[in-house]
Amino acid sequence: MNIEQLGYLGINAQQPEAFSTYATDILGLQPVRGDGDRRYFRMDDHHHRLIVEPAEVNGGAYYGWQVADSDALTAAADEVQRSGVEVTAATQEELEVRRVSSMVHFQDPGGHRVELYAGPSRTSDGFTSPRGIPGFVAGDLGLGHIVLLSDKFAETQKFYTDILGFDVSDYMIEKPFSAVFMRTNPRHHSIAIGDASFFGAPNILHHFLLEVEDPDDVGRSWDLVVERNVPVTMSIGRHTNDNMFSFYVESPAGVNTEFGSGGVLVDEDTWQACEIPGPDVWGHKH
Repeated sequence: MNIEQLGYLGINAQQPEAFSTYATDILGLQPVRGDGDRRYFRMDDHHHRLIVEPAEVNGGAYYGWQVADSDALTAAADEVQRSGVEVTAATQEELEVRRVSSMVHFQDPGGHRVELYAGPSRTSDGFTSPRGIPGFVAGDLGLGHIVLLSDKFAETQKFYTDILGFDVSDYMIEKPFSAVFMRTNPRHHSIAIGDASFFGAPNILHHFLLEVEDPDDVGRSWDLVVERNVPVTMSIGRHTNDNMFSFYVESPAGVNTEFGSGGVLVDEDTWQACEIPGPDVWGHKH
């Protein structure tokens, strides 16, 4: 299976208006007209990358992974179905919400909703950030990355590698928690799976990454977060594995956002997966 990128992310929010203000004024995403209380946000030439759904419970809702075309989607769906996982075709409403031509969905072993799709809607309009951020690192690399917690850690990892075809970039074993970081294009990881037992949390979306081109935009955003008293979950720092210079804040939907710059791109000819000594070179204090 050849998944190309993390194309979009759906988040459930009890207060979609509060999340909208956060997404535009803090993260610098461009709002796109939605339908009803649903909110869309753009970061490149895709119609949107982030969808905020009004809901009674906060948290991650669904995670969209792009394949090349409808034939690739049919083949991928058949492969997942053969593995014993039930696959469901999208409704017309779901296709319209995602702005894609075709999509199927199913659950990973941790209960997270995985969506495979083809034919995303794009726009010729340039990206315009409400904060004046010139651009995000997206395009063929996708939205960024997500980190999902699972109480079926090993089974979930094997599902993404053995069934969905992700490659392991590196991993941690109890330092201070177990996690595996996986890629589907040169971005160091588009998804990571963390052991939910360490966090004392259910199977949730722990955070999503947005990467900007200029590290100074990370610094300016950090100043803004401090000035606006946005809840900081990890201070500014640099990661060991992907070299990301970043900080973490809590969104109004309870999901953390990592805001960073400088992520490593993997050279497939030379990269070797390894155990990393811990998550951080410096900083990222709780």
